Amino acid sequence: MTAFLRRAGTARLADGALLVWSVAEGTRGRRWRAMSTVGGIITHGLLLEVDLGGRPARLELTTPAGLLTLHPGPGGSSLHGNVVGAAGVRHLAFAWSREHGLSVDGRPVADAVTAHRLADRVRVGENRAVAVVAITPDLTLREETVQFERRGETTWRIIRASGEQALTIDARGIPATLADAMEWPLELD
Repeated sequence: MTAFLRRAGTARLADGALLVWSVAEGTRGRRWRAMSTVGGIITHGLLLEVDLGGRPARLELTTPAGLLTLHPGPGGSSLHGNVVGAAGVRHLAFAWSREHGLSVDGRPVADAVTAHRLADRVRVGENRAVAVVAITPDLTLREETVQFERRGETTWRIIRASGEQALTIDARGIPATLADAMEWPLELD
């Protein structure tokens, strides 16, 4: 029997933000929590639940623009939720499938979840087009196709219309090689 993954850590992101994260694995999948701060001010607060197949099951994201909630609908063919902000509620609905992913601009956790899910199916040197719902800090959502190119055992190049980025995840699916990274057990033994 494999022990559940329960870890926490910090790292510095490319834009200078400090990322603080935790991941807790259980019988229903994984729950990621993360926040990023710039100059001590929280810019993003994330909860991302992932099912046993590595697919997003629920996302909650808080930014200065408001509160976003997304989750697949019954049957898994739609993604729906809402943004709550100072101007009220904006309802959201997107096409969705078991192969879709989520992406949060400039923050690695959602992309790491997709890369980890693909790791068993995409060999080094191959790439896979993934339909994603991409989320900007102002909680604008857009549907796009992103290329996940596997460059090495743990390294990926993520290519989207707005540019590309490198992502390294370890065998557990945790973003690795971020600047000033530190990691700890989430629970006492």
